Amino acid sequence: MKQSQRIVKNAVFGIGAAVIGGLLYLATILTIAHSVSVTEFGKYSFVLAFAMFVSNVADSGLPRMVIREIARDRERLVPVVGAAASLIWVISGIMCLLVALVVPFFHLGTDVKISALGMSIATMASFHASGYSAVLRAFEDNELNHLGFVLHKLALLGLVFAIIKLQLGLVGIVGAHLIANLLLWYFYHLLVTHLYAPVPLRIDVPLWKALLFSALPMGGGVMLRSLALQLDILVLAWMTNLTAVGLFSGPYRLSMAMRLIPQTLSLPLYPLYSRTAHFSPQRFTEAYQWSVKFFALISFPMAAFFAAWSKPILQLALGTRYLAAIPAMQLLGIGLVPFFLSVLFQYLFAALDQQKRFLASTCVGSGLRLLLLLILIPIFGFVGPAIAFVCSETLVVAIWMIQLARLGFDARPLDILWRPLVAAVAMALVLVLGRSMPIPWQIGTAILALTVYVAVLFALRTFSIEEIRHAREGLGFLSPFVESWTKKLKRNT
Repeated sequence: MKQSQRIVKNAVFGIGAAVIGGLLYLATILTIAHSVSVTEFGKYSFVLAFAMFVSNVADSGLPRMVIREIARDRERLVPVVGAAASLIWVISGIMCLLVALVVPFFHLGTDVKISALGMSIATMASFHASGYSAVLRAFEDNELNHLGFVLHKLALLGLVFAIIKLQLGLVGIVGAHLIANLLLWYFYHLLVTHLYAPVPLRIDVPLWKALLFSALPMGGGVMLRSLALQLDILVLAWMTNLTAVGLFSGPYRLSMAMRLIPQTLSLPLYPLYSRTAHFSPQRFTEAYQWSVKFFALISFPMAAFFAAWSKPILQLALGTRYLAAIPAMQLLGIGLVPFFLSVLFQYLFAALDQQKRFLASTCVGSGLRLLLLLILIPIFGFVGPAIAFVCSETLVVAIWMIQLARLGFDARPLDILWRPLVAAVAMALVLVLGRSMPIPWQIGTAILALTVYVAVLFALRTFSIEEIRHAREGLGFLSPFVESWTKKLKRNT
């Protein structure tokens, strides 16, 4: 299978998984939001934000380094994954102990403290799962990774629904997360064992050090990125109240559900980045430019929908009690564009062995975000975090692009972004005209708006002949995909 076909194959499965998994996760969030009070939903958002921060501290960029090492040399699968899996056990044990020591000092109810500890343990199970899913991504068998992702979201939705019916409260919802994450861990472990090789745990201190020294700067940057995404809720809870947290969390969780799309679509690109970064700088530059272009093309129409149709989206998804959050929803929609682009850079810098640059610039962006939160929340309330999100995301993406340009890899952002921007503005105008129409007419308006977006892109000659050729070549992935899996299944039977 050609590289373009692998990328398109993984992108197709990634888009499908992002849509299905995103809808399932959105249904989970909406089920919780509609079944509890705004204050209880604020508690859940706080617990989830805290646990995600703990998870990213533990992660330390380790799975990304596993992907990079295996993508460069697949013969190192067993020693690298065996050492990484045992190291994950050590790290997760330390993190659970630290959380158990910190949680009692929270000035919150006992149910929130227990839930924060339980959700942290649940995210450690997800950390173990990511160690094995790294193998699937390194071998570019992303369809298996995406299958696990969708099954996990389906299991989580079913468990949450059962917990709510049983009225087990916040602690029960946390238990649903834990069970779903344990099932995901077991699923990925089975796939790696049966399709590639049995991987026994391996204590290899020199390899642990090598992985950690490579991973820590990247992990620090990713941790700060994740903290920045959760910082809005944490600081808002500290400076206001859980009702304000609940109002902001509604549109915030809706917009952040979209982050599954860039996270899923960026995964197929990391092995390509890792192979080309040092051996073919020109090919790396092309892959970088095409990635920025593709992510811009898919982010602008989503931003247009969120900004132009914030009221009907909020009213349909969360009900009239969240309509006060319309300004936050519009700003969060605009912020989707830099946020989508930002997901690429952790993989670009890791492939180039420039993790320290990524960490330093991420510190600048996170520091700005915290400063803006402290300034804007007293003035704008729960809308302040949305303003901080747009400003900080835009700045950090600009910094990353400048750094890569200085390393000799120029994305040509102005040349790439102005055409999708013009098309998105035209699309937004169509959406604004139709947002007050009855629902059947709104569906027609949405289709018309997307048609206008695509038409403007082609009118402005957004796509080069070479890009169209690669797209056509990649679309022929189905036959090689079936052939490759037929061989794998025969080999494993």
